Amino acid sequence: ALAEASKENETLTSLGLQSNYIGDEGSKALAEALKENETLTSLNLWNNCIGDEDGKALAEALKENKHHTSLNLNRNNIGVE
Repeated sequence: ALAEASKENETLTSLGLQSNYIGDEGSKALAEALKENETLTSLNLWNNCIGDEDGKALAEALKENKHHTSLNLNRNNIGVE
């Protein structure tokens, strides 16, 4: 629900979801939302059990989103690839 709302958001610029354990499903939904969102510039996903595949999905989404400037993925399960 939050990811869907983020797609249509026109005012929120920063979102902190640290330590919410959103996991793979939540991060995939956020990645899709980031592709469409034009106002969010900062997203904190610290300590959310996000894995390699979904870290890549977030990175791909940010390639399409030219407005986003800060993403915190510390303390997740993302490798070096």
